[in-house]
Amino acid sequence: MKRKLLVQVTRVAAAVLPWMLGAFASGPAHAGLLPGASYTPLIVAGAPPDSPAARVDANLPTSPFSGVVSINIRYANGDSFICSGALVSKRDVVTAGHCVDSDGNGTVIDINAPGNDVRVVFNSQPNPGDPGRAIVTADKVSINPNYKGFGNCPPGVNSFCVNDDVAVVHMNADAPDTAAIYRMLNPDTVNNGQLITMVGYGTSGTGPDGFTVGPNFRIKRVGMNVMDLYDLDDEQGFVAGPQEVWYADFDGNGLDVFCDFFGTCTQVLPNDKEAGLGGGDSGGPSFVFMDGEYFLYANNTFGGTLFDGQIAGSFGTFSGGIVLASYADYLEQVTNGAIQIIPEPGSLALVGVAAAALLGARRRKRAG
Repeated sequence: MKRKLLVQVTRVAAAVLPWMLGAFASGPAHAGLLPGASYTPLIVAGAPPDSPAARVDANLPTSPFSGVVSINIRYANGDSFICSGALVSKRDVVTAGHCVDSDGNGTVIDINAPGNDVRVVFNSQPNPGDPGRAIVTADKVSINPNYKGFGNCPPGVNSFCVNDDVAVVHMNADAPDTAAIYRMLNPDTVNNGQLITMVGYGTSGTGPDGFTVGPNFRIKRVGMNVMDLYDLDDEQGFVAGPQEVWYADFDGNGLDVFCDFFGTCTQVLPNDKEAGLGGGDSGGPSFVFMDGEYFLYANNTFGGTLFDGQIAGSFGTFSGGIVLASYADYLEQVTNGAIQIIPEPGSLALVGVAAAALLGARRRKRAG
């Protein structure tokens, strides 16, 4: 019996997660690439004996993820939210735009207003009082200018847009010396099947049960997946431009939904490696490991369900985020050149012909 494809999409930001209560909440919305989806967030483990505890990364300077931070966004009305991010210079952290969007329309939080602030929480050392556990306040926050709110599209584009969801938090003091600083990879092509390592502080759980563990500013988890699909530039109606948005399904227990429904049959990872994304993981990094180094490749911004009654965060759901190479010029400008981009912006063009053709055909079919 065939199941009806009903996509629901929610932002993976735990910018929708009250820190004081430690509860996860997200607003449902309808997806663009996946008709009927609901986008939501997580780093979820596979089936037992794998577990959320098995995915925890030690808060040590020797960890390759010592520069992955949690971010606390606070408002004068008492709202307090959690997101994740990656350190790209002594003072700059790359995260998601919706984490610091104050009104859902791309208006950056006013950190100069009394009672508002954004704080970066480091975890590059394990013990309370260690310098590597510093909490550093932001003195500037920037959202990509094309981002106009989660799900909002440019004028004339009738869809659900998750593009352009990138932000930079600039701190008022240097990061701890024990925190890794990541270089960003700006590849000449972005291809289906790209293996990524995802890191974040968000909601977790297991493939069979979905979300069962709340986010925590001091506990980060690591998982892997494979980029299956891409959205092109929303300003060009998704039919041209670079790959801006990536999608990956959470394979396990015999489920490989992107293969079954879209014919995109990429590698299924082992049970103890494959993962999804959850509330609080928003803004966290997806890395590509190359030549012994973890390069920042993308950020994580949403997850979602595909079928009516599907458990959020379980096998067969999906997640995704932003391919940062498409925003290299913005990141270089807003960090005043402090971010290291390999190779430098403009030196190579993104092609991705196969992905572009696949997505273009899918959107034309939907439009008809």
